[in-house]
Amino acid sequence: MHRAAAIALAGAVACASALSRGGDQPGSDPDAVSAADRSDQPVRVALATAARSPKIGGTGSWAVYNRNSANLVTRGTAGSTMRVERRDGQLVAIKEDGSVTSRFTGPLIVRAATPGTFLTHEGKRYRGEFVITPSADAILVVNRLGVESYLRGVVPLEIGNRIAGEEAAVEAQAVAARSYSYIKMAEAGSRAFDMYSSVQDQVYGGADAEKPMADAAVATTANMVLRYGGRIVNTPYSSTCGGSTAAVQEVWWRESPKPHLQPVSDRVPGSDKFYCDASPRFRWTSTFEKSELKQTLEKYLGQYTRGAEPSVAPNPTAPRVSVGTVRSARVDGRTASDRVSTLSVQTSGGNYALRGNDIRFVLRTPTGTILNSTYFTAETTIDGSGEVSRLTLRGGGYGHGIGMCQWGAIGRARAGQDYRTILTTYYPGTTVGSVN
Repeated sequence: MHRAAAIALAGAVACASALSRGGDQPGSDPDAVSAADRSDQPVRVALATAARSPKIGGTGSWAVYNRNSANLVTRGTAGSTMRVERRDGQLVAIKEDGSVTSRFTGPLIVRAATPGTFLTHEGKRYRGEFVITPSADAILVVNRLGVESYLRGVVPLEIGNRIAGEEAAVEAQAVAARSYSYIKMAEAGSRAFDMYSSVQDQVYGGADAEKPMADAAVATTANMVLRYGGRIVNTPYSSTCGGSTAAVQEVWWRESPKPHLQPVSDRVPGSDKFYCDASPRFRWTSTFEKSELKQTLEKYLGQYTRGAEPSVAPNPTAPRVSVGTVRSARVDGRTASDRVSTLSVQTSGGNYALRGNDIRFVLRTPTGTILNSTYFTAETTIDGSGEVSRLTLRGGGYGHGIGMCQWGAIGRARAGQDYRTILTTYYPGTTVGSVN
């Protein structure tokens, strides 16, 4: 969600930061978890969902079992690796000397055999264990570990490397990431994993990503989550709000309003400054020349609109549209936090309407990078034939803008606010309390 965090898929999210929402379950609130007793329960993080031949290993001795230690498959020594392959729907391990184990239906469980050993996947170190499962035509690799250990590999990637005086922002990030994690664990249902290790959920880098300040923040806030009305709530966050955070329905327009996800001003009281104005994307300009604008609209418009109306849900398999010439692109309405509610595009091939975060996924750069935010103004230059020759967007912020502003949290920490104040400001009406 910085970026980070990132951003997830349209209509969903983390970070820069943001995060996907997950599907609703009938009769339940997907953004809340009951206050039942919890501990550092295991979380299942998908490291790869469509691997062909994942490479695993360990920094010390390690072992591979079939179905939760029911059957030892093979052992590995410190520094050794193996590749796992799918053969006729089953799994085999191929050692460095080329020898191949018997076939197993799986899942294969990879565990450290000596204290202090990290497991490795594609050369990166991880705590906990791996669960490797054959899918229809590939391999799923899941890292299963305690949620507190998981957060050590999340927080530094989501909030970045911070310096002395910014500890409260890192602590706030730890609590927000923990709350999000418990929501996703409750939503997983029969799925074989709880979260992706990418911006689709929270960026996770395993033990290699861990940093002392983030480790301290996770420990200081151990088991602390955000609650609204006594229930743990979802806590999206993004890199930079640009001056004000947004209500959830302003950006993820398919979502229903949430009382703890409302606009919050990031202005420093009594000044014309903002807590997040140190962000490199506090203000920005993005320009589309005629050919670039036409190419990006033809490639992505059809996924997010049904002509003059926005699509109910994004359709990544929708065919490309033929826009012909672009006649205009104008902002039709703004939200409570001054973001664009609808962008109308008129072309010789038809008229289109884009809403909320969908705008960011249509107006991409030639390399596929989505637009920084929906907080912008639009200026068009029209040529002699009545066609848009240039679209200039002048905006602020980076990410969806919902929930905690990460650069704002950093600014507030520098100003002396503690992590509880930061969180309850960005998530109005919430309280910080133990997960238990």
